[in-house]
Amino acid sequence: MAVSKINDRLSYGVTILVFGIIFLLDKIGILDKIPYGGKLMSVGAFFLIAGIIFLITQPKKILGWIFTAVGVILNADLFFGRMDNYSIYIVPLALIIVGIIMVFTSSKNKN
Repeated sequence: MAVSKINDRLSYGVTILVFGIIFLLDKIGILDKIPYGGKLMSVGAFFLIAGIIFLITQPKKILGWIFTAVGVILNADLFFGRMDNYSIYIVPLALIIVGIIMVFTSSKNKN
């Protein structure tokens, strides 16, 4: 088996294991007793956790950085203070900016 497939299995396996543990802790009520424990059961937290795991376990870090960036953006109010008024605009604006960058930096196939 190639090294990349082993790293992929490790990354996905650890991510699923951590999500399972967080889900179990939520179901048995332990997350309610932890400060910010309720935030762990959000999509943003899942992206952030997956990003950190992928950064640790993958030799190619690009997917880890993407997951981490999405997690930080989705949890912007937690990381950057009280942004409740503006947090609903962060994800759509980030997607528009990334899309524009990708469109303008794409190389066209010239024959």
